[in-house]
Amino acid sequence: MPSRVLSASEKGSRISVCGRRWRGMSPSARPLGHRRDFRMRRWVCCSLIGLALLGHAAQAQPTHPGVPVLIYHQIVTDGTPPGETVIPLSRFAEQMRYLHEQGYRTLSLGEFAAYLRGRTTVPARSVVLTLDDGWQSGLNAVPVLEAYGMRASFWIIVDRGIGGPYLEWSDIDALDRHPLFEVESHTLSHPWDRQDNLVTWVDGRVPGRTWHDALAELTGSRRRLETRLGRSVRFLAWPCGWYNDRLIRLARWAGYTTLLTAEPGFNSPGDDLRRIKRLFVDGACGMDEFVRTLTEGRYVVCQTAGRPSIGHLPYD
Repeated sequence: MPSRVLSASEKGSRISVCGRRWRGMSPSARPLGHRRDFRMRRWVCCSLIGLALLGHAAQAQPTHPGVPVLIYHQIVTDGTPPGETVIPLSRFAEQMRYLHEQGYRTLSLGEFAAYLRGRTTVPARSVVLTLDDGWQSGLNAVPVLEAYGMRASFWIIVDRGIGGPYLEWSDIDALDRHPLFEVESHTLSHPWDRQDNLVTWVDGRVPGRTWHDALAELTGSRRRLETRLGRSVRFLAWPCGWYNDRLIRLARWAGYTTLLTAEPGFNSPGDDLRRIKRLFVDGACGMDEFVRTLTEGRYVVCQTAGRPSIGHLPYD
């Protein structure tokens, strides 16, 4: 028989039956064993009520699959076609408004790492915002984020990603001083070619490149950022999300404690800080797809111009 939650009147009536079945009867009229029968019936009735109340409380608990980490790149106003790494400012603003209206709280990287280590709790609706590559157009997001008091991190290509279409050092300095924003490492040069990248270097697939070159990318970007910003840098986002176990060991050797991938999913306490899952926000998607990305923990692909960046290896 399917179970159901008792109404208040039903609870009261069952309690009265449990406690008053033999009340008002003379001792001689009560059947033999009535005390044992009474105690058993009272135990069964009260147990049923307790189980019903526990079931109702369990139904009221909100689900908390973990924290999504969203990936953005260029936030444009010039009509550039939207895609995996390009989103119009108007659409970005609409997404931030949705997060605000739905009661989402943006976490700093420190809060997020502490949550994964089990050292703190976070609201059920929490999210981490990351802007990769340090594009100059990322500054378009700043007024929107400030308007809603939202935290975000900017991931800098420290050598080849300064000036031109990328942020100037003065911009990076200002962002790092801002109470809502953080600056972290995205390697020195962001090698992104499928045949010529950090993974293929450490795998020995590129003549003249070895694990030493990969280590230089990691240590060089961290040290230059630390020198410029005057603080420690311990977070790294892999270019294109590509990595393997060898690169994880090199990153730890280079001084990083937390490594961000582009593998989809939510992040929960006890998860590996060396394999943080993130979700691409496809700029060609509408709000329905954005909500699905946020709540289902998967990369919803809308763009058709390029190959989606899914998985942690550049190989087919």
